[in-house]
Amino acid sequence: AADDYAYHSSTGAPPPASPSVRKVARELGIDLTRVRGSEAGGRITMGDLRAVVQHLQQVAARPAAAGAILPRPAPVSIDFSKWGPVTKQPLTSLRRAISKKMTLSWTTTPHVTQFDDADLTTVTQLKEKYAAQYKKLGARLTPTPFVIAALVTVLKKHPMFNASLDEAAGEMVLKQYYHLGIAVDTEGGLIVPVLRDADKKSLAELSKQLQDLAERTRARKIQAEELQGGTFTISNQGGIGGAHFTPVINVPEVAILGIGKAALKPVVRQGKIEPRLLLPLGLSYDHRVIDGGNAARFIRDLVEAIEQFPEAQVKG
Repeated sequence: AADDYAYHSSTGAPPPASPSVRKVARELGIDLTRVRGSEAGGRITMGDLRAVVQHLQQVAARPAAAGAILPRPAPVSIDFSKWGPVTKQPLTSLRRAISKKMTLSWTTTPHVTQFDDADLTTVTQLKEKYAAQYKKLGARLTPTPFVIAALVTVLKKHPMFNASLDEAAGEMVLKQYYHLGIAVDTEGGLIVPVLRDADKKSLAELSKQLQDLAERTRARKIQAEELQGGTFTISNQGGIGGAHFTPVINVPEVAILGIGKAALKPVVRQGKIEPRLLLPLGLSYDHRVIDGGNAARFIRDLVEAIEQFPEAQVKG
């Protein structure tokens, strides 16, 4: 089968082939005018169809050039006003940047998401016990700094989740620092400032920096360098609502944690049903470098680290 072959007939007759061959070609969506027949008079056989299918499979299996992105169809404007009234708003530069980054991430990175729930009973008890003390330090104690502190512990145990893939060099870059991207929902769109050296900060410092980053980001007072260098990102929708969701990886990172709104749910404990506050977690990861088993172990360890959060770490 040649890519540039085309059947021509002076009478306009179709390519010679048996009814059974024509039926199979229709079912497979093969254009017989593009198939070179191997029998006398250019008659097309089942063997010729098999050759076409094998050729197409080989073409589809060819690896793309390193870093290549498959071409997208050119965008086409649709006149929606034909069906009813519309209002048009120009895309802001921030929304264009978000769109470009999300498209790059989704089209170049095979996403898989692992879900679980963490019981916040211990965290809630610690939060209530130390909230007043932290308030005197100017820190608002919420579940998020607990999750961040637990996350850092688990990232140290699973360094592949704190890494980046260097495709050009054929290497994994395992980072020895923990700079966590914190997705902030602003009026203009999602912005991700970076909380640096999360492993070196106390729970009170994490609480204060989270609040500071969010406030400055929403006020558009965040600096450009504060948006760079992240190793892992957290997207927390708990303040808005909703449960599990699939966050999109913040490339060139290889994983992202999505946190939903904690909700009181019935849980079976030692054969008895009791109410428990459960925190929905969704871990999206790059399947090129992280396998499902590793992701399951990661989120299992994260749930355990949250549920068994040490009180000594809250005391400081």
